[in-house]
Amino acid sequence: MVSLEQIRYFLEIVRCGSLNKASERLYISQPSLSKQLRQLEKGLGCGLLNRSYDGVKPTPQGKLLYERMSGVMNQFDQAVDLVRRFEEVPQLRIGGLENLVTYFLPRYMEKLKAGGRNQVTVDTCFSNGELVNGVENGKFDMALLSDAQPQRNIAVIPLMTETLYAVFPVAHPLYYREEISFRDIVLHEKLVLYKDPCTIRASIRRECGRMGVVPDLALELDLTESLLSYVSSGEGITFLPSIVANGIQSPSIAVREISRPPIYREISVAMKKEKVPSYLPMFTKDAAEV
Repeated sequence: MVSLEQIRYFLEIVRCGSLNKASERLYISQPSLSKQLRQLEKGLGCGLLNRSYDGVKPTPQGKLLYERMSGVMNQFDQAVDLVRRFEEVPQLRIGGLENLVTYFLPRYMEKLKAGGRNQVTVDTCFSNGELVNGVENGKFDMALLSDAQPQRNIAVIPLMTETLYAVFPVAHPLYYREEISFRDIVLHEKLVLYKDPCTIRASIRRECGRMGVVPDLALELDLTESLLSYVSSGEGITFLPSIVANGIQSPSIAVREISRPPIYREISVAMKKEKVPSYLPMFTKDAAEV
């Protein structure tokens, strides 16, 4: 049976080019090291080293094993070290709405990791309420919210405001219009929207209520990828925030800004008030440009 210890011994022998030097580096006697090497070769069913008066060199099979296992063992050692130091490394637990975690958060990850000094974990929730509760009960250190309401016990700090875009198939007649009206869309088109509870959906509902319009809702879906699939297949039009819309790569989908009236959403970060001096600088403008 091949063991990690045998692999580690073999890698060191190749690095040193000598069993004698490797035994010194490994603090193991040369006979014991030779025995471990023989057992490894027996377990693999092939010779791994060519021996000469000048030292040892890997066989073709030995070169293959060395190239493949060097990186694996480095990752193994790093994982073991992280586990051993888990309690020593500061943990940052971040929650967020699905599209914020996917499209907004990545630009800040390097700042959040602080050069490896922080261990960052990320989870998604479907509503601001779940995320706020997560910060309050200690599940999350901070949470990314959309159109959040002020909270009594935690700080909710706006980070940016962005417009919603109309997203539709390139074959749709809207593709040829210079300006796209929100009213025209909700009056004459089928919509494919996020399921409630959803702050983007709430913004659309508020604007429709202000205009006295009841939209034709074709589908309600949880995930952005699902919305895009159904939009692409011609099931309806959707509205997405600019950071999401501008990241769409599909050639079958068009993205256009809504001119009358523009609709906005506000992205905020929530955290306990005493943590604001420590956590808020991680979301500075400089961080977004990393």
